[in-house]
Amino acid sequence: MPLVIHPRVRKFVARVAALTSLAIFGGAGAAFAACPAQPVSTPFSHWGDDNLYFAVPGGTFQGTAAQIGWSLDNASLTAGGPTGADETSLTIDGNGSATSPWFCVDNTMPSFRFFAKEDAPGSDLLVEGVVRLPWGTRTFTYPVAEIRDGSMSSWGLVAPITVATAKLPNGTTLPVEIRFVVPGGSGSWSVDDVYIDPYRLG
Repeated sequence: MPLVIHPRVRKFVARVAALTSLAIFGGAGAAFAACPAQPVSTPFSHWGDDNLYFAVPGGTFQGTAAQIGWSLDNASLTAGGPTGADETSLTIDGNGSATSPWFCVDNTMPSFRFFAKEDAPGSDLLVEGVVRLPWGTRTFTYPVAEIRDGSMSSWGLVAPITVATAKLPNGTTLPVEIRFVVPGGSGSWSVDDVYIDPYRLG
């Protein structure tokens, strides 16, 4: 299997959910609020997925590095992508990473998908989540998924990655980032069209 979803994700999100609940009932400032409504589309319908999705901020990688707002370390925007409509995609070289801007999630956003392609062998592609607790500035980074070295030599749509946000208390939100990492000194990966599935919309 090219995609490995780390089992620690559910335990981690359950722990965050428990801490969030304590903050709510202890009056520590966690807010009962909905995430802002996002424009949705069916970006993966050509691949048999007709669900509605919204793009992670800058997650289509169209524009300049400053415009997309991602933090790039040994990573860059390059020409081309998985579809004819893509002018640019994200390339991450060995020992590099790319981190999205902060965005809001709640318990109606259980999974996300994206396209990936290994440009040069030598390293897995790691997917991480970064969570900032709502009552302070402390952050947690945890492994979400791993795409194996040698598994995607051409553009392909990654299977839905479930992050168990359904464990969050109703009406609460968390700010999160998605981070892609190529940990080895060699190897290179491309990523494009990072989308969240808000299942409440069908």
